[in-house]
Parts: sequence; C-alpha cells; structure tokens
Amino acid sequence: MRDSYKYLFLLNILLVLGARGVAHAQPASKAATRYPERPVRVVVPVAAGGGTDIIARLTISKLSEVAGQPFVVDNRPGAGGLLGNEIVARAQPDGYTLLFTYAAHTIVPFIYRKVPYDVYKDFTPVTLAGQQPLLLAVNTNVPANTTQELIALAKAKPGALNVALATPSSSGALAAELFKILTNTKMVSVPFKGGAPALTALLGGEVQLIFTTPPTVMAFIKSGRVKILATSGRERVPYLPEVPTLAEAGVKDFETAPWQGLLGPANLPAPLVEYLHTQIRTVLRLPETRDKFAASGTDAVGNTPVEFAKMINRELEQNKIVIQAVGMRAD
Repeated sequence: MRDSYKYLFLLNILLVLGARGVAHAQPASKAATRYPERPVRVVVPVAAGGGTDIIARLTISKLSEVAGQPFVVDNRPGAGGLLGNEIVARAQPDGYTLLFTYAAHTIVPFIYRKVPYDVYKDFTPVTLAGQQPLLLAVNTNVPANTTQELIALAKAKPGALNVALATPSSSGALAAELFKILTNTKMVSVPFKGGAPALTALLGGEVQLIFTTPPTVMAFIKSGRVKILATSGRERVPYLPEVPTLAEAGVKDFETAPWQGLLGPANLPAPLVEYLHTQIRTVLRLPETRDKFAASGTDAVGNTPVEFAKMINRELEQNKIVIQAVGMRAD
C-alpha cells in the first residue's frame, strides 16, 4: 500500500511538471503562428529611390498584402550599409526588425577599418529576393569588340586602360578588381562617388571600361554610345542574347553580381524564418512582381535560407581575398 501511495505521488508530480511544460511551450508556439501581430520594420540600408530600394519596396509592399500586416520600409543609408546593418544586428530576434540589404553586405566588412557588428554571426539569412547580372561595358573608342581582345589590349599596354569603380562598396568595383586578377592584367582603377559620375566618365572617355548593371546603361546601349562585351551571369541575358557570358568568353571563376535579399538578426527562430521565406517566395512568384523585377533587369529568386546562407559565406570568402589582394579601402 505504501508503494502504491509513493507511485501515485510521483505520478502526480510528473503530471504537474508536464502541465507546466506545456503551459510554458504554448506561448512560443502561438506566437509563431500569430506572427506578425503588429507592423514589421524592414531596414533598407540605402537611400530611397535607388535600385536596391526599388526592389525592396516592390517585395515589401506585396509581403504586407499576403501577411495581412504592414511591413514598413525604413531607409537608413550610410557607410555602404553599415549604419542600417548595425540596427538589425542589435535588434531583438523576434521578427519585428528585419534587413533588406544588397551585395555590399559581403563587401563593406573588409573595406572599413571599424565594423560595428560581426557579419558572420550577427544575422540570419532568410532568402535571396533578386539578382542582376553585371555588364562589362566599354567606351566605343576602345579598339576591342570581344573580352579576349580587351584582355589582349590591356596586356599589350599595361596601365593604359582605366576602369571605373562606382564606389568601393559596389559589386561593380569588386568585379573590376576580380577581373584584373583573373585575367592577369594591369589597368588603373579610378574611384567615383556613385554610378552616375562613373558612367559619365565612361561616355566621355575618361575611363575605358566599367562593370555596371543593365538599367544603368541600357539607354546608352540602344543609342550606340557604349559597347557591351560580356555579362557576369551563368547564362546569357534574354534582352542581350548576342552578348556572351564572361565564362563563355574565357574568364572562368567569375562569380560576383549585384543582389538583394532579406535577413534578420542572429538567432531568429526557425518558424519565423520559414514563414518569411514562404511568404516572400509566394510574392516573387506573382506575375506582377516578376514583370516589375524584369523591367529593372532583375531576376526574381527566392531561394532557401540554407542556400542564401551558403551564397553569402561564399561571397564573404571570395571578397575578403580580392579586397585584401588589391588593398581596397573606403575610409
């Protein structure tokens, strides 16, 4: 009889503890299924009106519709994205402060001496929203009509060709330095304070080549004011079908391109990551979204969090090597 009482006593303790465990577990589960319960702040670390901001607003406005709560863009430009990135790196991982950033995310940690966060540890990748190819554009006076002719010209006249760097933190700047390394050529890198002055310099003959995005130069391609020798993508772009990729042109291992994607603070709960990824993937599959992306020369992607994380880590390692090799600095 005494053993029976002991058994019932232990059973009651286990039941109480189990009930308490369920009580503690329920709020987290319900919170995940109710998310978002209030407006979500999405930090975009660039000024309003630029290419990344346009892609961010297209994505975030549709995300608000499918989620049933406002996702609000908060532009925080400055220092190649450092200022906006820091806000999210310091935020609580509750899903109510997110980061819609761009390729500079994997560049600026290596060109600034002081970075107020750990780019490897302080963020949770959610999905790659969009990606654009880079175009290798040259001034029409350059006596080269193919990438190999350009390489031969650069090798025949070391230091005679100038390549524009829109800003140190741009994908185009990194692409230019990577191109010189992969082709073993010596060209003079000329830094500018943005894509517009860099393009003006190209048109005026101050520089002879630039790596830039399609929207930046499409009008000048059509008017015959620049020549496009190659694209950085794995496949040819549909609106320039006659232009080969750099790989087709003989420049292997050239993997750098502008992109935009969503991240959260470190330790963002897996259910929230999956929810955000699923909703954005839905948004990116909408014909209206895809058409608007295409109009800006952007491919809608929506890959998995794991795939996005691998891409970011691969770019961080590549960019670190290139930037240290050429000594790129922004401060």
